[in-house]
Amino acid sequence: GAFERSRNAERRALELQGLAREAELKSLRAQLDPHFLFNSLNSVAALIGQDTAAARHMCFLMAQFFRKSLTLARHQSIPLAEEISLAETFLAIERVRFGDRLRSRFDMSEDVAQATVPPLILQPLVENAVHHGVAHLLEGGEVCVRARRSGGLLEIVVENPCDPDRPPSRGTGVGLVN
Repeated sequence: GAFERSRNAERRALELQGLAREAELKSLRAQLDPHFLFNSLNSVAALIGQDTAAARHMCFLMAQFFRKSLTLARHQSIPLAEEISLAETFLAIERVRFGDRLRSRFDMSEDVAQATVPPLILQPLVENAVHHGVAHLLEGGEVCVRARRSGGLLEIVVENPCDPDRPPSRGTGVGLVN
C-alpha cells in the first residue's frame, strides 16, 4: 500500500543522491587529471635537457600515479591508506620538480588507515597545498596531512605554508569547492 510506495520512493531518492554524488566525483577527477598531467609533462620536458635520470624517474612516478589513480577511481570508496599512498606518490613527483623546497609529513593514526573515503578526495587539497602554497615560497615548505577520528567522524587536515603577500589566485576556486 501507501507505506510500501513511500519506502520505495525513499529508497529511490537515496539511490539518486548516491548517483549524483558519484557524478560529482567523476567530474572532479576529469577536471584534475589533465591539469596535473599538463604540469608534470612540462616538468619532464624541462628536465630532459638538464637531468635525464630525474626525467626518467619522474616518468616512472607519473606512470605509477596514473595507474594507481585509475585503479582507485573505479571504486566508490577506498581505504584511507590507499588515498594517502596516492598523495605520497603525487608529492614524490612534485619533489622531482621542487627538490628540497618541498617536504611532506603524514600523520595518520592506525585506527583510521582502513576507514573508507571517496577516491581522490585528498588529491585536490594536496595539489593546491603545493601549487598555491609551497611553490610560491623561496624557502619552500612542508605539506602536512593529518587524519584522525573525531567523535564518530573522520577528520582529515591538509596544512601548508603560504605567502601572505601573494596576490590572490586567478583561479575560480571550482576545484576546491568540489
